[in-house]
Amino acid sequence: MSKHDGEPIGEADDAKLYIADPDDYARTRKLKALSDAKAHVRNTHNDRPGRATDDEWDGLNARLAEAVALYGHELYPLLEEAEQKGILGDGDYYTNTGEKKDVRNLIHTNGRIGNPAEGDVRFAAPYEAMAIFRHLQKLERKLGLGLTLEEQSDDEWTIQT
Repeated sequence: MSKHDGEPIGEADDAKLYIADPDDYARTRKLKALSDAKAHVRNTHNDRPGRATDDEWDGLNARLAEAVALYGHELYPLLEEAEQKGILGDGDYYTNTGEKKDVRNLIHTNGRIGNPAEGDVRFAAPYEAMAIFRHLQKLERKLGLGLTLEEQSDDEWTIQT
């Protein structure tokens, strides 16, 4: 037990956290949050059963789309900052799959896609959610976050962080 102003302090107060570089700490926390959100998407996708009723599939698909949107929410402040700095442009937000989709729509609507003006809003299907997830990961790499491959020689590649 330690003393503070003559009063005993609980054991939890004995362990103090000292942060040498607050910017580095914030960056580490943000990278951890992004990593956790990506893991949540992978777990939600991988925990899908082989069989389910139509209603169960609807719920499972909604949870997957919401997990992708959560990852997007974690990434979005960094995307906005990169856009302000000119690293990203409006065209970077569109998937390059068949029907181009603006990933911001899925993020802002918590996993839903469609045209609200036409009353056509629904949770993204798994193939749509995962395409948007892959595109968000691509944007994350474009920002210099995450892992990239670097060629060492003709036959060797290493992973860079």
